[in-house]
Amino acid sequence: MAPCTNSLAWLTLVSVTCANGRQLHTASRQVPIDLSSRAESGLLDGSATWQFNNSAACEAKPERSTRTMLRVIVPNNHGSTAMEAVLMSSKRLGTLCSSDVWQCEGHKLLEKLGHGSASEETDPTLLLETYSQYWDLKKSVFLDKKTKWMSLAAEEDQPLMTAPLPKAMINAGISDLQTAYIIMYKPVCLWPQSHFVVDHVQQDPYTHAHRELDELEEQAELHRHLVSVGRPTLVINYADLVWNPDFTQKRLEAFLPCLAPFDLDFVPELGSDVFPGNLMKISTGVRSYGEQTDPMECCNFKLGEPRTENRGKCLRDDDRPNDEADFLGGLQLFLEPEAQRRLRTATLYLDRLSDY
Repeated sequence: MAPCTNSLAWLTLVSVTCANGRQLHTASRQVPIDLSSRAESGLLDGSATWQFNNSAACEAKPERSTRTMLRVIVPNNHGSTAMEAVLMSSKRLGTLCSSDVWQCEGHKLLEKLGHGSASEETDPTLLLETYSQYWDLKKSVFLDKKTKWMSLAAEEDQPLMTAPLPKAMINAGISDLQTAYIIMYKPVCLWPQSHFVVDHVQQDPYTHAHRELDELEEQAELHRHLVSVGRPTLVINYADLVWNPDFTQKRLEAFLPCLAPFDLDFVPELGSDVFPGNLMKISTGVRSYGEQTDPMECCNFKLGEPRTENRGKCLRDDDRPNDEADFLGGLQLFLEPEAQRRLRTATLYLDRLSDY
């Protein structure tokens, strides 16, 4: 099918019909942003145009034959459960929680069924056939929370978009399955919020620092790839999820109108939303958690206003002025200068995207 142009000049849509009848829909937008001061690595090339694509991942009332596979890309112990709980507040979301596996995560389900290798976990046919047994196929959006092998999401996307749909989906009247992404990153100074990470930092701070760097760069590079192939992708700052819930709710509802509205006070109910094997011990909603947690006292993180120069930021914790922003979050002691620069660059890239 030939490319077509939407009535909005900044959004170009392309629809391509695959051999098996499935259609690929791509979109991207270009935004003029001054990056001259940020051209520190391959992530930011200093050009006057920066591409991103947080156009709506679905229509408010999608076609009955259309579904969206929403892939949430968050490293372990970086707030993935909080994001999942917010998304679960929509009754139009299908999850894998009925599989009774840890944190409702797909890779845990595949491991449980004996498919734990990287090649099996990225096999689109196996993945869709397995997940379709647990997703409620009547729902508009199917959730796939990915906390393992995040970098492989780029390789998986095209095969997922072109693989034959499993029989269960076809029998449910589904003929069009599209992918969309939420990438949530966590400012590095917020590590004290996770007792697992605290233990790891105390035992081996050097490994923790380099892992943070690797994960942030993976997320940034994944975003670049997804936008280059036109996938709807929303970047969220975990600090905004917790301490700017209204701002985050509006962004989520604009990105996923088919799931709106969201409830950031929602707590999943055991036996209905989650099950014992999921081990999702959530006692309070995201909004309440933010109200009860002081970011400065916890993590030396200064709140700010989204979409202003006064964004929330990690503050320096050394002998330099304490009101000066620093993306290192105290990790400078464990990273060589080049790694420090890369960490700042990846964080700044994601931080700016989380403002749109």
